[in-house]
Amino acid sequence: MDLAYVSITGNCNWNHVIVNRHPLGPNSRLNAARDLFLHGIIAEYLYRYLQQQKEMNSTPIKLP
Repeated sequence: MDLAYVSITGNCNWNHVIVNRHPLGPNSRLNAARDLFLHGIIAEYLYRYLQQQKEMNSTPIKLP
């Protein structure tokens, strides 16, 4: 199964972070706010991870 985050990051360790579930009934306001809050945190975490990977891959190697 090709997951979007695995194809972007090349790392399968994101399985515990990504939660893509839809409730059968509507969420309460409190649960909807919690889900939106967690989505924001996970998005920021993934963005920072991608920035670090980009920095690591674009840093020139200095030979002695």
